Amino acid sequence: MRYLGMAQMEEGRVLMPDAFKEVAKGQVYEVVEVGGDILLMPPPLDRERLALLEKLARKSIAEHRQTLEGLAR
Repeated sequence: MRYLGMAQMEEGRVLMPDAFKEVAKGQVYEVVEVGGDILLMPPPLDRERLALLEKLARKSIAEHRQTLEGLAR
C-alpha cells in the first residue's frame, strides 16, 4: 500500500493530492465505502474481489487505528 496524501471536497468535486497525478489520465475508479472509509479501486469489481477487498480493508483500518491509538498514549 502507498499513501498518496489527502483528497479534498470542493464544489462537489474531489480534488486529489499531487502524488495522484502519476496515475494515467482518464483512468476510471470504483468508489467503495468500508466502515466509513472511502476506497478508490480500478475496475472491474466483481463480488468476490469486492468481498476480499472489504475484508482486507477492514482489517488494515482496524490495525491502523490501533497503532494510532497506541501512539496517542
